[in-house]
Formats: sequence, C-alpha cells, structure tokens
Amino acid sequence: MEIFELSQVSRRTLNYLNLARISKQMVNVVNGERDAISFFNVNNPTEKELTIHFLKTSEPIIGQIEVNNVCINVCERDESTKTICCNSNQFESSLVHMLTHFDKLFYRMEYAIGIEPCTLNLMRGILSHSIFRKCLYMQIRGDGEILSNGDCNFLLETTRPTLGITIFCKLSLDFNYKKILHFSRLRVPNLEKMPLEDLKVLDSEIANLGNHQFTETDINKFLHHWIKGNSRKLRRLKLDGFKDTPHWDILLKDIVYTEWNPKERGRYYKSKYTDEVETIDCENGRDFKNKDGQLATVVHHSEFLDFFIWHDRFPE
Repeated sequence: MEIFELSQVSRRTLNYLNLARISKQMVNVVNGERDAISFFNVNNPTEKELTIHFLKTSEPIIGQIEVNNVCINVCERDESTKTICCNSNQFESSLVHMLTHFDKLFYRMEYAIGIEPCTLNLMRGILSHSIFRKCLYMQIRGDGEILSNGDCNFLLETTRPTLGITIFCKLSLDFNYKKILHFSRLRVPNLEKMPLEDLKVLDSEIANLGNHQFTETDINKFLHHWIKGNSRKLRRLKLDGFKDTPHWDILLKDIVYTEWNPKERGRYYKSKYTDEVETIDCENGRDFKNKDGQLATVVHHSEFLDFFIWHDRFPE
C-alpha cells in the first residue's frame, strides 16, 4: 500500500519505483459479485498487502487516485486492512489502466483471475488486453451459471493461464473436456458426464474432480491405464462421490496390491495445490506399482477416493 501511495507523488517517483524492480508474487483480479484487485505478501501468500475494492453501491467521494492519466474516485482508505475503496462504476473503465500502472511498479507480476460468465459481455474487450497474458491461474465462478465451449475458449485464448484452472459453475452438455486436461492444477467440482477416455488422457499433476459419473469399474480401468505407464505427470487424482467405502474387489480387480508397509512409504502424503499444503492419512491405503516400479496408493477418506503417486516416499 505504501508503494502504491508513493507512486501517486509524481512521475519521477513512479520512474524510481520502476527502476527499483520490486518483486511481487501474485495479484488477484476478481470480477463478479465482488470487483477487486488484491496483492499478497511474497513470503506469505495468504497475507494481503493491498486491496483495491470497487464497491457495488456508490459512496461519498473523499479523494482521487490517478493511473495512466485516468482519475479514479476514492470513497474510503483503511490503513488497518490495507484497503482502498473506489466508486462502483469505474471497475471496467479503469481496470486495464490500474494493472498497467502496477506493471510499472512491480517486477514480474503474475495474475490469478476470478471471473463469472455473466460478466463476459462487459469484460471481453478488457480481457483481450495483453496485460492479462501474465495469467498464472484462473477461477471461473457462478452458481447456477453454465460455462459454454465458446466462453471457455475465449477465456483460455485471451488469458492463457499457465498453471491451473478451477471451474465452479456447471458445464454445457457438449463441453469439450480435452481443452482443460493439460493444466498442471485442475479443479472441477461439477464434472458430470466427462467420458472415461478423457480421464485417461488427463495430463495434470494434481486434479480434483467432483460430481462425476465414474464407477469403481471405471476407476479400475484408469488404474490399469496408469500401471501400463500412462499419465506420467500425475501426482494426485481426487474424486468425490464415495460416502461409503468403495467395493475394493471391483476397484482393484486384477491389480496386485499390498497394505501399508512403513518401510515402503510414510503414513502421510503431502499435496500442494497452489499455496496451501494438504496432509492426507494413507494408513488404510492400498499400494501398488506401475510397470516402471513407481509406487502409488489409493485410499478412501471422508467422501473422497484419492489416488497418489509417491515421488517422495517419506515426506517430512
């Protein structure tokens, strides 16, 4: 927040800040129910350093900020929460100017973008700006909304996320799943009718898939597919829909497996999706190997079936 305030002093100060090459890890741009730009601490990705919040309702103006010769009305500044609140009607008109200004301030900025399909009519021209090509991670939101192939294609082609994607809204009946299967991090809570053949070409490292139609027989086929040496990038596949213990005799049919052996691997598996690390108890998991000797575990917990590949068998 202090750096941003300094950038408002003069153009010379802005140039000095640009020459300082101040590093930033992640900038979150959220559009929809909440319109905001948030910056996070480089060493603590959960700690916000600055939020510029565009209010949904207009408030009395207490001042202005200027970016790229564009004036933005300020309604509130809160030093304790490091938040600057701006007028509601200026998000679309000032977003690109804001981001290009911050691009001068901070070195190697990367974006996480959260957007709702219902806002695309307003956002299409904005998202086409080259500043969004620095997108690392995208989250597509919207309860009750349906993501079409056309809208998905537009978002992927304009922002080109390099790490991962989360799709919270529902998918169209003709959705082309193959366009999202290459992301290193993939989360789709409403997968629905994705074919088994698409699951077999999954090229993610970590995939969290929900509301699917895969049965124990389908998963057995996928496990055999992995045992043959396929899906080499995969480190974790998490599937919901297993409130009851799965039928192990079906799920592990024709697979040679063993119970947990403390000499073979640790009890806990550690998985890092983006920033947070999740620890999973694999004491009750079934272990088996692929044709190259790579160890994997399938374990049931809560309502999830988790499939892990142990690149580090004894994580700290």
